[in-house]
Amino acid sequence: MAEEEIQPDWSEIPDDILFKIAQTLPIYSDYIRLRAVCLKWRITLPSTPLHTLPCQLPWLLLPPSSTSIKALCNNITTITNTRRTFYNILTNKLHTFHLLESTYPRRILGSSHGYLIITSETPEIFCFNPLTKSKIFLPPLSSLPGVISFKFSNVGREYMILDQSNNRTYHLDLKQMRDEFIRKIVLSSSPSNNGSTPSFAFAITTSFLTHSTELVFCTVNQNNWVSVPVSDFPAEDVIYCQSQKLFYAVNHLGNVGSFRIDENGICDVTIWETVNSIIPGDMKYLVLINEELMLLTRHLCAEADVITYCELNRTVSFEVYRFCECGSQQVWWDPVMDLGDKVVFVGESSSLALSASDFPGCKANCIYFTDDHSKCNDIGVYDLKEECVEALPCFPEDVSLPLSWESPIWISPNPR
Repeated sequence: MAEEEIQPDWSEIPDDILFKIAQTLPIYSDYIRLRAVCLKWRITLPSTPLHTLPCQLPWLLLPPSSTSIKALCNNITTITNTRRTFYNILTNKLHTFHLLESTYPRRILGSSHGYLIITSETPEIFCFNPLTKSKIFLPPLSSLPGVISFKFSNVGREYMILDQSNNRTYHLDLKQMRDEFIRKIVLSSSPSNNGSTPSFAFAITTSFLTHSTELVFCTVNQNNWVSVPVSDFPAEDVIYCQSQKLFYAVNHLGNVGSFRIDENGICDVTIWETVNSIIPGDMKYLVLINEELMLLTRHLCAEADVITYCELNRTVSFEVYRFCECGSQQVWWDPVMDLGDKVVFVGESSSLALSASDFPGCKANCIYFTDDHSKCNDIGVYDLKEECVEALPCFPEDVSLPLSWESPIWISPNPR
């Protein structure tokens, strides 16, 4: 009779070895699986890793699952609950969380450093981590430059705005302010960072009258927003470079601004003017790849939708350019044909580039994009080598239907 094979008792691994094993795991989901092996490991290992994790592959926050859509462009009904679904592109699985903070009429306008940035039909605006439930408030919408006054009693005209470009005043209601005044917000670091270095938020605001833009910033946990001292710079995108401690913004011409904010809230500005005669594309994004500043241009094509009787804009291609300084405050955008091992994520979130080899199942030399221009489910993956757009499997067949509330948003899981 053969001897019975003795199975190892993994719970008996010494704690110091277990911690060393945990420190070798750069992916947060792998750390969660390690804790789930047995009860002792779950008790021994803290829920938040003790070691510093690199930036995680983003999950895709999908629109509310209970959204009801009428097939009319200007007559859309939205009903939401507290359940929100995230799509993991590595495992092709959906994960559902109860997120009361995202319930209508609040609006998620983007993400940065693993935090959702949320506005509502009040002046409040805050950063929310869906994993830790941490909530950090930014200065209210009523403190934005250009907001002359705010009164709840002025129903339908709660905000009075001064258009900086022509000194005209106009009114916005609560919904318009929530949905249209802020175009994008990025953070310099996690807002829950307890270090000595302050965390800043940098935003692009848009005039309701002229559609011109203004750059503003604030120190997280402070009381007001501050105008960036730059004029005639219609910014389209903004990112933060941690190694240089600079915000970068790009305008429709391809001009680039760098913005350094010191601890006293003073913003130093440098502008590079492009020497390229023309940079084609309908939308522009900035992204850092191997610490190099890159410009992505997005090409759209208009098409008629037979369901909604609307003209929809679809992404057909992207082009990539590298920042090359070529003189005193001048930039030449050098075309890049191949991203190699890199994969890029763009949309309403902070643009992000990662190595596909770090995340098996993620497709290299591709750009994963979400709709941040027309709310028509324009979302997919652009393959630079094949020059084609592929669909993501998490979206239904009726992708032509307009979104009644929020566009999908990339968010990198942050356990801190």
